[in-house]
Amino acid sequence: MAHMTGEYPRAIPRPAWLTARARNAVNRPVFIGIVGLGTFIAVLLALVLAPQQIKRVGKLSSAEMPVGTRPDTAPLLAALNQARRRLATAEASLNSARSQAVAEARPPADTISPKIAARRDTLAGAVNDLDALLTRVETAPVTASYRALGESPQLASSARVKILLDSLTDVERDRESFGGTGAADPVYLALTSRAAEIGREIQVAAQAHRDSLRDQVAKLATPIPHQTVAQTPAADTGAWIAERDSAQSLVVEANATLGEARTKAKDYDRQVVAAKEEARLDAPLVALLGAALVFGVALGFGASLFNELRHPRVSDEHELERILGARVLATIRPKPRSPDRRRRSTDRDAPAFFDPGADGYQLTYLHVARAGASRLMLTIASEDTAIAAVVATNVAAIAADEARSTILIDTDSRATPVAAALRIHAEPGIADIVSRRRDWAEVTSQATVGRDRVIDVIPSGVSQAPQDPRVITSVFREEAPRLSRHYEAIIIVATTTQVNAGLPSALPIPDTVLCARIGHTRIDDLRAALDGARAAGANPLGIVLWDATPPALPSPSRVARAPRPLRTPEMQQLTVR
Repeated sequence: MAHMTGEYPRAIPRPAWLTARARNAVNRPVFIGIVGLGTFIAVLLALVLAPQQIKRVGKLSSAEMPVGTRPDTAPLLAALNQARRRLATAEASLNSARSQAVAEARPPADTISPKIAARRDTLAGAVNDLDALLTRVETAPVTASYRALGESPQLASSARVKILLDSLTDVERDRESFGGTGAADPVYLALTSRAAEIGREIQVAAQAHRDSLRDQVAKLATPIPHQTVAQTPAADTGAWIAERDSAQSLVVEANATLGEARTKAKDYDRQVVAAKEEARLDAPLVALLGAALVFGVALGFGASLFNELRHPRVSDEHELERILGARVLATIRPKPRSPDRRRRSTDRDAPAFFDPGADGYQLTYLHVARAGASRLMLTIASEDTAIAAVVATNVAAIAADEARSTILIDTDSRATPVAAALRIHAEPGIADIVSRRRDWAEVTSQATVGRDRVIDVIPSGVSQAPQDPRVITSVFREEAPRLSRHYEAIIIVATTTQVNAGLPSALPIPDTVLCARIGHTRIDDLRAALDGARAAGANPLGIVLWDATPPALPSPSRVARAPRPLRTPEMQQLTVR
């Protein structure tokens, strides 16, 4: 904590600190899911084993009953039935009285004689014919219509009509002498006007004759008045009518009263049902399960946030530099592979995490490769050695690309991350050197990195029991002078325990880089690793942050079962893409 950089202030704003903790808490879905699932199962078991609902025993108390009493409709229904029987009796009596009453006298029959009736019908037919002809004249006031009206049987005997027809004939004859060329002649127009006047005179005569015929028909249709005398009815129905009306009013009143009482009874029953529902402590099972699920998720997030506040984890590089005072060399983030890397089979066969051209690995190499230094000796350590192996593999590839003779050494004999990353056999390795079964030359192999670069690799070997870090440190202390003479870049993959045991100090250059995973590595553990490395004589250059899912490397058993040669399809399938 005393080893601080001067780039960032020590204090971190509280809102930024809480935001980082909440972000780290959310980024732990497995922990939240486990806690939430446990809570959900516990609530589900409680719902199954305990009663699903608790109901109050007995009837509702008087304080819980609705205000008022339920109306009794039985008396009202009896009154309605009695009123209906009274109405039926009154109607039967009224009908009996009416059937016994003497009906009114029939009106006298028509006294017109058949001769007068025939005369009347004839005159009525003549009136109808004249009406039809007059309607035609009014619709089409032309000479033909007027002539047809004047020549009708009703007007043919009239001397005046005959004279008008002769005049109309003379006018028509004079007008026809003009032919088709006289339409604009004044004489022709005068004759046309004269013909229209004659026609109107014929129409007036026809209307007068029609009116006279109508008067005659009206006189002939008037019957002879007769004096009729109504007989006195045999019985008086007034009393029964009054009785019927009284019974009807009673039925209407009883119906209205009964309907109102039934409405009040339904409202009362509805209030009772509502009071019973309120008195029952009940909840749907789906709602309880939904509430249990929400409570489980909330409890899972709360537990994750509480754990994060007690033991904060790495959030980002700026916060880490402010808290620890150590430099963050780079942050490794996932990115899609470049299309250029799919052109050659060497690039296509390489693991998905092998990308020495990525910015994070390039920045790491620039920080650890000091200007003018002929030797690069670096120990990359992490609690998750798979991340350290991926970082070391890419840094070794960059060093080889810089024309440095490079060797990559793995010290984790339980996980064998370097062998899994490079798709080589994990044994023989460091474990065999420690047990004195092999020497350094026998365990050294080669691996291709990139297109045309080769590095030497010393795998970790396979050992179920953890190796003693002090023994590994003593072995490296004996071999470090020879390695420094033969290689320009020595990169060791180790655990933080081995670094705290003094492994970097066994090399002439004790440079060390620690790897941490954002959202998972605790800040206190990283601080302890830095302090332990300094106390063991190492030179911590900085921290590399891994902001992605951990690399999926094959297990040591799968690596051990892989057949030779190393580039067979079976070996290539060991690494999950």
